[in-house]
Amino acid sequence: MEKPLIHPASETTLSLLMADLPQSLLLTGPDGVGLSTVATYIAHTVNGQAIIILPEKDDKVDTDKGTITVKSIRALYDQTRTIQTGKLVIIIDYAERMATSAQNAFLKLLEEPGMNVHFILATHTPSRLLPTITSRTQLLELRPLSRAQTDDFLDQLAIKDAAKRSQLLFMADGLPAELYRLTRDAEYFERSSQIVRDARDLLQDSPYKKLLIAQKYKDNREGALQLLTTAARILQKSISAKPQMSLIAQIDDLLIAHQQIKANGNIRLCLARFVL
Repeated sequence: MEKPLIHPASETTLSLLMADLPQSLLLTGPDGVGLSTVATYIAHTVNGQAIIILPEKDDKVDTDKGTITVKSIRALYDQTRTIQTGKLVIIIDYAERMATSAQNAFLKLLEEPGMNVHFILATHTPSRLLPTITSRTQLLELRPLSRAQTDDFLDQLAIKDAAKRSQLLFMADGLPAELYRLTRDAEYFERSSQIVRDARDLLQDSPYKKLLIAQKYKDNREGALQLLTTAARILQKSISAKPQMSLIAQIDDLLIAHQQIKANGNIRLCLARFVL
């Protein structure tokens, strides 16, 4: 398997960990940095047999709305005790999607590991895991790529148009998995570009048009969170260029709206409060 693109500092830590792979590894980093790719690379490099657990809905893999059930975790009990030779590397991707019962079942696996069994938990939000799980894992945080690495990667992806490169850098600077998806999935790129346009309008347009945006995202929780994250990134760039207290206050309001929506608050009301 080809070595994934990783920030040099993270790569140094990863090399040290793979030389003596811990029994349980917590792999985290910003969305789009490539956690799944790195987890698979680790399993391949240590010559391990890999089992990948993903969220499911209606008995099908669904990384958008699925969950990891206690049934999926309990199915690992026998598998971790039947390995005869080599290593077994169990990758639990989107680990934050484990239901509480599933996390408790996984904790039992951590407390009574089988021989030559290793676990990799991949998640962008480790705070959603039980403290009793995170305390039993070795943390590896993947940093975003450097600008030089990002530019080289865009060259490899054959992105030569300056305007397109600028768009991609704004949407996913330092995030190789996200950059790859944006350049290879035209529909996803257009959807992401629309979120950027909506975020700018949410910050700059008339109150009426801002409320129309709130209405547009009222049934799309994930999209609303992306909208607010993008708007915050726009403000951060503006603040870096010219610090203003009003912009800082807007970021605070965005963060509050983001937290409320993430906590299952009414999307339209949370966005409307920010607008008004």
